[in-house]
Amino acid sequence: MGLGGWGAGGLRSRSCGLAALLAICCACGRAARPSAPPIAAGALRGANVLLVTIDTLRADYVGAYGSSRGATPTLDRLAAEGLRFDVVYAHVPLTLPSHTTIMTGTYPFTSGVRDNGSFRFDGARPTLASALKHAGYSTAAFVGAFPVDARFGLNAGFDVYDDNYGSRPAGGELSVLERSAEAVLAPAFAWIAAHESVIPNPQSIRDPQSAIRNPNLPWFVWTHLYDPHDPYEPPEPYRSRYAADLYAGEVAYADAALGAFLDRLRSSGALDRTLVVVMADHGESLGEHGERTHGLFAYNATLRVPFVVWAPPIVRPGVVSSPARLVDVMPTILDLVGVDAGGAPDGRSVRPAAAGERAEGDPGSYFEALNANLTRNWAPLSGVVQGGIKLIDLPVPELYDLAADPAEQQNLYARRSDLAKPLERQLDALTARALKPAAGPVDRETAQRLQSLGYIVAPAPKPARTFTARDDPKNLIGLQNRLDSALDAMKRGDADSAERLLRSVVDERADFTVASERLAFLYHETGQLPRAIATLEAAARSSPADAELLATLGEYLQQANQLDRSAAVLEAAIKVNAAETDAHEKLGVTYTRMRRFADAEREFRAVLAVDPGSPTTYNNLGSLYLTANRNADAIQALTRAIVLDPRLANAHNGLGVAYARGGDVTRAVEEWQEALRLRPDLTDARDNLARVRP
Repeated sequence: MGLGGWGAGGLRSRSCGLAALLAICCACGRAARPSAPPIAAGALRGANVLLVTIDTLRADYVGAYGSSRGATPTLDRLAAEGLRFDVVYAHVPLTLPSHTTIMTGTYPFTSGVRDNGSFRFDGARPTLASALKHAGYSTAAFVGAFPVDARFGLNAGFDVYDDNYGSRPAGGELSVLERSAEAVLAPAFAWIAAHESVIPNPQSIRDPQSAIRNPNLPWFVWTHLYDPHDPYEPPEPYRSRYAADLYAGEVAYADAALGAFLDRLRSSGALDRTLVVVMADHGESLGEHGERTHGLFAYNATLRVPFVVWAPPIVRPGVVSSPARLVDVMPTILDLVGVDAGGAPDGRSVRPAAAGERAEGDPGSYFEALNANLTRNWAPLSGVVQGGIKLIDLPVPELYDLAADPAEQQNLYARRSDLAKPLERQLDALTARALKPAAGPVDRETAQRLQSLGYIVAPAPKPARTFTARDDPKNLIGLQNRLDSALDAMKRGDADSAERLLRSVVDERADFTVASERLAFLYHETGQLPRAIATLEAAARSSPADAELLATLGEYLQQANQLDRSAAVLEAAIKVNAAETDAHEKLGVTYTRMRRFADAEREFRAVLAVDPGSPTTYNNLGSLYLTANRNADAIQALTRAIVLDPRLANAHNGLGVAYARGGDVTRAVEEWQEALRLRPDLTDARDNLARVRP
């Protein structure tokens, strides 16, 4: 990939011979690279900014960071021609909180976003997008997967936020939750090209008239590539080429897609005055320390990430050896382009350190991994790394000398209190600023989508408690891996293996309610509703304060026509957590079936007060009105549901019923036909059509 640059700097050939490629790769080595040359503040004033985040990319899978797999020629070329930060730390091994840090320059306890799904950035702090927009930039984002959907708040400051990977349920089934790197980068190129007036027809981008207000303005584009995330399913030829390491195949595919994208931008001239910044949000464990993917632990497999800045010839090739952090990304970019960061970010610009203007000490880097605490009530994990020494605060604390032990195998905590104490004081000072993480309400669609991507979503806040070694994630990783294996078996259709694994987890730790919920779901999906109910009832006895579990139990009781018990359980769930929107939704359905219409409407309105764009809720409200013979209200609610989600087959079917009752059989037939087009298995719509046809 020949990138070109702002002038004579930068390699311009589209390909290079093996010897040249090897020379470039060798140039990435630490000993062969020069230290970073000086860069003045605002040296790139007025430049376009292209931010590329590659989800779940380990630093040691990148050639420029020492990998010999040959999977990342694009990133290696960027690193050879630009500024590579050698040691860079993420702060949370999860997508949403890590990207919030990148965009805001703040630690998760400052931004308030501590986990996927159950937290939302409130937009109260300046972001990279809002700061650049205020400075006159046009801004656009093109993201690859649901964890950074606009509903979670990272759209703040963007003129266009393209999360068009399929964000609504179709026919009762969840549609696509992610899209490939090429599917992300195609609309990004179209937007940039239209902005640069490179192509005359920008029809392939979303709302180009509002997005491209002035083609002479500089632009900021964020592209988020999700491909290296589990499950590892690279397309050919990368699947065959990396058959022994499909994660590397995903990395190679994302790198190749990025290379083709940058080549197109270079050929069009769009890179001539563009700052390109590439990094990962977090890494992947790949079995290290017993963790299959990420989110549970905070070892360097998931916290150390690549970070490259490219803008030749202004930014000349070099390596920055002093540690950097993801909180530093936002203030660094703004410093380079001469824009005030605003607010008070936790990070700092690393441009001065990179330029050698002053010798600053390592400020240390805070990190946390709270998903297991929020979702399972296991011990919370936090820590700090400074000067190559890393402290992990858990019931069984850990201390590592990363220079001597980069794989973090030798826990020094018991014998090196002299190293641990300063870090403990620093961690105490940091966490004293933090509020206890409080998950917000999670609607059913959000929970299902994140669970399908392998994430567990936080239910209602758990009561405070003291944690012991029994609650340390290190001592519970076996349970987590059995749960993951059970979910894999369910995806394969191996219900017997999944049941055996889930039952073993539940028997070993009854308060691991996630396992009980998955076991109940397995029974439900295999037609064993009484066993599903019994499983959730047993779990509820050990965890009566789990509102999400109670909501699911209430739904299953409703399906078993035990409506009084369903109502009682769902009412209890709401008492546990009034913000549990799924419980309100399900209680509304139960009340509808009990013909308690006023109570049902109250519950649906409670959901819409939190999520006014919920098509499912409008569909349920329309069904309530049909049952209550409020035909005009039913038409209004069901029409709204279809506006929000045209693929909601049940809403089309209900709207057909409403039209038929009003005597408009032609429109009724149209709605029933549309319902069957969306869901050929929808027997209600088929039966309705049969009644009006001879």
